[in-house]
Amino acid sequence: MIVKNEPSSSRALSNLKARIVSVSDLSFENEARMFQLMQTYYDDVSREQFLTDLSKKSDVILLFDKTGGQIQGFSTLLCLRVECGNKTVRGIFSGDTIVEKKYWGQRCLGKAFLRFLFTEKLKHPFEPLYWLLISKGYKTYLMMANNFSQYYPRFDKATPAAKKALMDAFYATLYGDDYDAQAGLIKSSGETYKLKAGVAAISPALMKTNAKIAFFQTANPDWQKGFELACLARMTLWMPFRYGVKVLFVDKLLKPVSRMVFPFPKERKNE
Repeated sequence: MIVKNEPSSSRALSNLKARIVSVSDLSFENEARMFQLMQTYYDDVSREQFLTDLSKKSDVILLFDKTGGQIQGFSTLLCLRVECGNKTVRGIFSGDTIVEKKYWGQRCLGKAFLRFLFTEKLKHPFEPLYWLLISKGYKTYLMMANNFSQYYPRFDKATPAAKKALMDAFYATLYGDDYDAQAGLIKSSGETYKLKAGVAAISPALMKTNAKIAFFQTANPDWQKGFELACLARMTLWMPFRYGVKVLFVDKLLKPVSRMVFPFPKERKNE
C-alpha cells in the first residue's frame, strides 16, 4: 500500500475524485492502468498475480484525475464474515492500494474509504465491524495507527486475547497457512511483490522520533522481503461524530460516492 502522509500541492489535492465500483465492472483499461501503478512502486509484481488477487476482491475505490480522467490511485476491498467465539463478525479487508506520487498527501482516498466503512456499518449497526489491513511498509501501518483509536497491534499496549483471536480468525480465512499467527505476519509461500527500494525506508532517526514506526520495524523486521503485518481496527457508529464532523458527514451521507468529501479524522491525543 502506498499512501504517503505528507503535504502535496493544492492543485493535486483538489484535482482527484473517488468512485467505488464492483470488481466485475472494471474495464480492461481500468485493470491495465491499475497494474501500471503497481509496477511503478513494487518489484516482482506479475500481471497474472495482480489479476488473481483482484478477482478475489469485491469492490475497488478508484481515484480519477478530474482533468484527464485517468486513474491516479486505487484501493481494493473485500467484505467478509468469520465465526469467532460463537459469534459472526464482519470485516472490510483492504488489499492492494496505490496513489500516484504527485498525489501523496491527498485526502480523497481516506474520505472515500471512511465513507465506505460507515455505510457498511449502517447496514448492520449493532454488529461489530472491523477494518483489516496488511502492512508491507510503515506508511500503510500509519494509515490505521494515526486515524483509529481502537487498533492492533500497537506500541503502547498488548493486543487483548479476544482481539488476537479475532485477527487470527480473519487472517487464517484470508491467507490460510501463509498467516503466521504467532508472529502476526503474512509470509507468502509463493510469489510475492516487494516495495521498491527507497519507497518506505526506515532510518534510525525515524524510529527514534516516531514510536509507531519503531514498533512497526520491530513487529515486521523482514518487511523488505514482502512480509506483511496483520492489523485490525474497530469501526463504530460514533467514530465520525466523536471527531466533531457530524454536520459535514450527515450533509454528504446520501450523495454519490463520486462526490465524497469526508476526511479521515485525525486521532485525538487523549484517546
